[in-house]
Amino acid sequence: MQDKILLGFLMNGRKTGYEVKKLMEGSTSFFFNTSLGSIYPAFRKLEKNGLVDFEQSVENGRVKNTYTITPEGRQAFSEWLENGAGIQKVKEEFLLKIFFFSELPEEKRKHQIGEYVSRLAERVEKLTSMKEGLQDHNVDAFMMKTLEFGIDYHSFLKEWHQRFLSSMTSEKDP
Repeated sequence: MQDKILLGFLMNGRKTGYEVKKLMEGSTSFFFNTSLGSIYPAFRKLEKNGLVDFEQSVENGRVKNTYTITPEGRQAFSEWLENGAGIQKVKEEFLLKIFFFSELPEEKRKHQIGEYVSRLAERVEKLTSMKEGLQDHNVDAFMMKTLEFGIDYHSFLKEWHQRFLSSMTSEKDP
């Protein structure tokens, strides 16, 4: 998946690994993110496979590595984009913790859920602020839809956990 997102960001022109990382932080990081430490090896593999070209230059005394998607890379990205996607497993660490909550005292369970709800509320607020900030810009409609998904998804998680916490408060066990 990482190779596809790297190719996707290069579809609009050449970029450094750092530029791709910054673009991810401002767009896809709520559903897909990666570290600079894994971006560069992924770019090397893409270059080895002929999907990107690599160019090294020196700017202001610093080495700058830039990557450009090749026609083969564009074809590989397009083929991936055209094929359907499978349904992914839910990977929520907090849900795993809830699975084992019977091993935790009630007050600690309530505290953890309350903190999680607060963090989810902050995430919803941040994503909503991002959306409002992009409203007057010419942002791709499909990119905006993924942002709306993030808002809806995290809102759902927040509401679900709030209901769960309420059920723990009103009953002995959920």
